[in-house]
Formats: sequence, C-alpha cells, structure tokens
Amino acid sequence: MSEGYADSGHIVSVEFDPKVKVYWWLGSMLGQVATVIGIPLAFLWLIIGMPIHQKQFEGLGCSLTDRSLNIRMGWLFKKQQNIPLDKLTDVSIHEGPILNAFGVVRMHFETAGSAPFILTGVKGGPQFRDLVLKQRDSLSSQSTMVSQKSQSEDVLIEIRDLLKEINANMSKQE
Repeated sequence: MSEGYADSGHIVSVEFDPKVKVYWWLGSMLGQVATVIGIPLAFLWLIIGMPIHQKQFEGLGCSLTDRSLNIRMGWLFKKQQNIPLDKLTDVSIHEGPILNAFGVVRMHFETAGSAPFILTGVKGGPQFRDLVLKQRDSLSSQSTMVSQKSQSEDVLIEIRDLLKEINANMSKQE
C-alpha cells in the first residue's frame, strides 16, 4: 500500500491489547442479558460474538504522524478519521474496575467543536498520550516560531521600504 498524504511523516503506530476483544464481548453479552429481547440473542452471541470481535480488532489501527493522529476502525462499517494535532484539545485516559480487570484503558481524543474519538485497548496508553501531546506542543511551538519569523520579516521589509523612500526623497532634494 502506498503512503498517502495523511500518512506522511509517520512517527509511531499503536498496538492494541487482544484482551479488548473479551471486554467487547462481555459488554455485548451483559447488554443483551439486561434486556428481555436480548436474552435469546445472547445464546447466539456466545457462538458468533468472539469471531465478530476478532474481525473488529483486526480493523483497529492508530498512528501518529508529525501533524495528525490517524485512526481507523471497523470491520463491516469502516471509519477512518484524521485528527490534526493543532485541533486536538485533550487526550484523556479513562479507567474503571471492569477496564482494570481486563488490563485495558480507554483513550478519549477531544477536539474543539466535535465529539471525542474513543479508542479502547491501547497498549501503553499513558506513554502514547504523552507522545501525542508532546508532538502537538512541538507542532504548536513550530507554528508560533514561523509566525514570529514572518512578523519580523514583515517589519524588516517595511523598514527597507521606508529607507528606500527616505533615500529617494533625499536624492530629489539634492
């Protein structure tokens, strides 16, 4: 597969913990058992649930590039989202008793003006969060430096133009 524009500047890809499949399966089972209609489906889910979650797990991916976070998920209905790092407002890690029992974390990637994007089962979640935030901050500082440099260049150009005008006026007076 050739590298696309969104994948250029690849830094790191995320690994997902296979235990997340059991977490998904158990969550589905509990949801079905909690409803009267779902109880008959729970017996079917005992058989087909794990292969479906295996396919779902295989379609899961996340990579950090120098300017975005590229997330893909889904098996039957695929979704790919590229989150520009300069639009990323927060990366949070959610843990709870059930997540801790499976040894997995849920990460929320939040951007201004949109719903958070959620990834469950990221291996090394805290380290990945720190890497994403560090890259976002370095990208932000680079753009600030470019902006400051551009402003400095604009001032220098204005001074040059003023000096040329002064020089032209002095030449006319002589």
